[in-house]
Formats: sequence, C-alpha cells, structure tokens
Amino acid sequence: MSKPDNNNEGLDFIGIGKVVKSIPPEVFTQSTNTIIETFNKITAPITETTSGFGRYIRQKFDNMVETEKALATYAIQRALAKADEKAAKTGDRIIPPSHIKSFVKSVEEASKEMDSSLHEMWSGLLSEQLVNPNFHPHFVEMLQHFSPSEARLLVSLRKYEKIGKHVGNYVSYSDDSFRYWKRSSQDKILKKWDYSCDLLIDFKFADIAEPKTSRVKGLLGPGRVAILYRTKAGDAFLSAVRS
Repeated sequence: MSKPDNNNEGLDFIGIGKVVKSIPPEVFTQSTNTIIETFNKITAPITETTSGFGRYIRQKFDNMVETEKALATYAIQRALAKADEKAAKTGDRIIPPSHIKSFVKSVEEASKEMDSSLHEMWSGLLSEQLVNPNFHPHFVEMLQHFSPSEARLLVSLRKYEKIGKHVGNYVSYSDDSFRYWKRSSQDKILKKWDYSCDLLIDFKFADIAEPKTSRVKGLLGPGRVAILYRTKAGDAFLSAVRS
C-alpha cells in the first residue's frame, strides 16, 4: 500500500543545492556609511544611463531602515554578480531594466526577506531583469506570495512529459477533493495535498492529471490522488529566479 510522505529534505532548492544556508552575518554588521557607499557603487552602472532612475531608486533606498538597506545592497550585489557571469557566457551586456517599477519592487521585497533561499530568488529576479529585455514583471508579483514551501514544491515537480505513462484524464485545477499527490505514475510514496499545491495551481505554475487507477485499497477512494506536474509557466518562473 502506498504511504503518505511529507519529506522534502534533500531537494536541490532552486538549483543552488546547499550553497545558500544563511545570509552572511557581515551583511548586517557594516556601518551605515559603508552600506550607502556600496549601494551607490553597485547601482551606478545600472542607473547612470537611465534618466531619473538613479534618483528614484536612491529615494526608495533612503526610506529603508538600516537592516533593509543592508539586505537590499546585498541582493543587488548578488544580482550584478550573476548578471556579469551570464553576460560573460552569452556575450551579452548588462542592460537597464525595462520595467523600472518591477525592478524597484524587487529591491524592496529583497530588503524585507530574511529567508536566505527566498532572498536568493529575489536576487535571481533582479539579475534576470538586468540581462533579459523581455523579462515579464508578473513574476515579481508571483514571488511576493511564495514561501519556502512553494519554492521547494515547484522545484520537486516534473514536466508533464516526465510523469510517465498514465491512463488518466485531466481534471479541473479548481477541484479540491484531492487528499494526496505524487510526481509520476510510478511513484509508490504519496505526498499529502496542502495549500502549497493549491497555490501553485492557482498561479498556473503546476497542473494535475488524475489517473483512473487512483484507488489505493484501505486508504483512498477514487479520484483522491493526483499526479502533480510543473507547467511551462512554472519552468519559465524557475528559469528567472535561477538567473
């Protein structure tokens, strides 16, 4: 009999493994002057060619409390390092963000995020905006609603073509009768359905296929187990936050 399982330990979280365990303590121990000098230095290449953007982002920065300033500076620093690395590989160059409001919003959200993994995702979105002129600002709105649970879940899912053979049919993503889910038709371990599943489906980052053979004797009735998989929109989002 299949057994429910809620263990997500060991997942390669957003493709960075165990690199991001915590935000370095030195981020919070810098002097105010050092933080401001660093912020001005790292934002100069972004803002110097964009009329008014430099003043706008500096005003937002000045209104932050000290801890927020430290986190914002660290996020942009990480973003530029990622953008430089990507530009070097592709031969592209760092560009001013095409959606200034979304870029500033990303900086503001990063300044409030103490979870190191989600903070890394914000720096990924910032980086993507510095190299991709077609970046979609909707991703910024989506990430605001993420907790580490949604991030871990999204990474763990497979694409539809990887969920294996199944004799199922698609079911409406508004269906709330599921109690358990699995990643493929061959999985023996069932995961308990929770709000993170609903949220990813609502964002169109995940969808479900319900096998007709979803009865598990002694545990579940028909239609209570779904195969949960990652959509193309989910892939695009992960690609952006991994930048």
